[in-house]
Amino acid sequence: MIRLLVLFLISMNVMAAPKDIEVWFVSNSKVTLLEDLLNRPQYVYRAPTAALECQEMGDYCFDPQFGLYKKENGLEEAVETKKIETEGPSIPAGKSVERELIDCDPKNYFDVFCGKAKKEAKPEVAKLDLWIDTSSSMREFDFSDASGGCHRKSLVRALDESCGFNQKVNVMMFDTTIKQAGGMDSLCLNQGLNDYKRLMDWIERSDAKKLVIITDIYEFHKEFSDYIESKHGKLRGDKDPLTAKQMVELADSLAKSCK
Repeated sequence: MIRLLVLFLISMNVMAAPKDIEVWFVSNSKVTLLEDLLNRPQYVYRAPTAALECQEMGDYCFDPQFGLYKKENGLEEAVETKKIETEGPSIPAGKSVERELIDCDPKNYFDVFCGKAKKEAKPEVAKLDLWIDTSSSMREFDFSDASGGCHRKSLVRALDESCGFNQKVNVMMFDTTIKQAGGMDSLCLNQGLNDYKRLMDWIERSDAKKLVIITDIYEFHKEFSDYIESKHGKLRGDKDPLTAKQMVELADSLAKSCK
């Protein structure tokens, strides 16, 4: 009996997340990174007790060398200590987020909603789920130009030709929360914070067939990479830099997933 229970729990854990996962960590090129570092006076040496820069991001500070940290905790890294205390909702794939319409009551003589109350067949689940980071830290690697464009938008526009926006490819955008992208322009927003621990929680709740997550290199943590590898997922940009421009060049390869 105990053996059967263990096997059941293992099988439930295997089925808890998408079978095919990729995470793309976007960063700048090696040349850009080197130039950026050499232009910083603190690059040669920075003692752990040195004062950190504080570019305010809500309740947190961002330091280019250290990353995110809580204002009151100084050197305590925010992403390492932040925990998710409450369970969130499941992350449905494709258009399974559609709500069932109200039922008609046959006893009523007339109901203004009755004509729309019949249950509609649920659309086919998207073959590809694409989660795109729109948090403030993405501004460093994929900023919005004067016309409101960005490489994330260019990638989705290229996918739209083969997959259809929010049809065969379900596009979600996330910072501290995750939601379906209402339009391509919203993909160039750079607001809020990201957190790899929330990503892990959302992945567990996703019923996507294939999931590709685009985030920045600041979200590359050992705990997160180990988690993705435990799901037999793939990582891009973890060793060699993956620039936002190179990301767009992968659109054709990514489009094969939704055909």
